[in-house]
Amino acid sequence: MIDPLHLKMQWALSYPFTRPEGDFLFVDGRTLDIRSTKGPISGWQVVDGGHIRTLADVVGAQRAKRLDDGAYHPVVAVGSNAAPVQLQRKFAAHINDVVIPVIAVSLPGHVICWANRIAAYGSVPATLAEEPGASVSAWATLLSPRDYALMNATEDLGVVYEAVPVAVEGAPEAVHGNFEAYRCLTGHFDVRVSAFAATGSGLPAGNQWTAQELAISRLGLETPVDRFVAETVSDAGLAAQRDRDLSGK
Repeated sequence: MIDPLHLKMQWALSYPFTRPEGDFLFVDGRTLDIRSTKGPISGWQVVDGGHIRTLADVVGAQRAKRLDDGAYHPVVAVGSNAAPVQLQRKFAAHINDVVIPVIAVSLPGHVICWANRIAAYGSVPATLAEEPGASVSAWATLLSPRDYALMNATEDLGVVYEAVPVAVEGAPEAVHGNFEAYRCLTGHFDVRVSAFAATGSGLPAGNQWTAQELAISRLGLETPVDRFVAETVSDAGLAAQRDRDLSGK
């Protein structure tokens, strides 16, 4: 049995969480591999129960048609929003009616760095950051209008993050629309998130443990990472204060 404190610590230190290596479909609480993105979205090849089926066969003709009609917002997940466990959490209220294709893309002129924030659940989150000459690999979520509004609500737009337009490369031909990504309003550390491969970058990379060390140093503390995280996840007031001190807000 794992006690609640260690579960909270593990969650905080696992960000940005595990995800499939390739394209996938998050549908009604299930995560299914996408084997082919050729042709219209409704015809993409999805692995379901060991069988290859079209996306339309998996999600139903009506929901597939909305995707073919372009009724979605493509949002690049620069943190944990492409991780199935985070999608499960954020769309729990609609888990029996959610369809989100998640596709691999790259963002030229950008990298993904650790933000100068601490999330309510104890993680140091990620943010989009400009770096001329660099390019970062990421995943884009195709969100319905309802799911786009729900996702934006989880990102504290105008307070913690802003949605900015981005140019992407490598998206399937059937995917259209203006891509966006979330950028932290208060800045970031000059350290890339190691979970997102990048080329042409002059910045070092580190994982969540590294990010916590950066936060501890910026706060002028000498607390070991494990104790720092345990304190943060155990006291919501302390977590909020550390977030304010770290971000200068």
